Amino acid sequence: MSIIRPDSKVFRIISGEHKGKHCVIRTNKACDHVGIVFADSKSNTMILMRAGRLAELETPGWPDEIHERSYDLREYYERQKSNGSSMLRTPTISQPRALMPGDILTGSGEIVVEAPRRGFNSSVLIRLDKTGWVELAPRLPIALRSNKRSKFPNELTEGNVLATGCLIIGKSYSPEVNWTTICLDREGCEIDVPSCIPLALE
Repeated sequence: MSIIRPDSKVFRIISGEHKGKHCVIRTNKACDHVGIVFADSKSNTMILMRAGRLAELETPGWPDEIHERSYDLREYYERQKSNGSSMLRTPTISQPRALMPGDILTGSGEIVVEAPRRGFNSSVLIRLDKTGWVELAPRLPIALRSNKRSKFPNELTEGNVLATGCLIIGKSYSPEVNWTTICLDREGCEIDVPSCIPLALE
């Protein structure tokens, strides 16, 4: 089971046939369509197909070339709560982009098994040993194994404060299976979080 949005999945044609003709693939990385030539010895048929209709790859998202170094909570607050790089990392807390293979999440005991990848719309994809690929917002503080103050998203209540200083202003709710919506900072600021991710509290 993986908990990711369809927009962060990557697709490709593995094989195909149309009216007895086999396909030859002509990709164009600049657009969201793939050209397919169905060819035989007599004639060719060319079609364009949206990438979303193709076979899904095993690895979602795109490589994330991280050039920023990680920083601790003190530097996080000195930067007035980060510069948008979302590279906060301490022995007990890590934002998703700063996670490393071998990190263990508190509560679930799940292990990060690959370097983070970039998902759609700046999200971060992390691969856990039991759940598989998980997609989440880069600003969230994940509780690592030695963290003693954490809650799963569906346990958050009004008044809880995340380790990064974000105030929870309403009760979490689950609009769909495996996802929990948390209410942060101000009215209208809601973030969907995979239900299996433990969030670090102040």
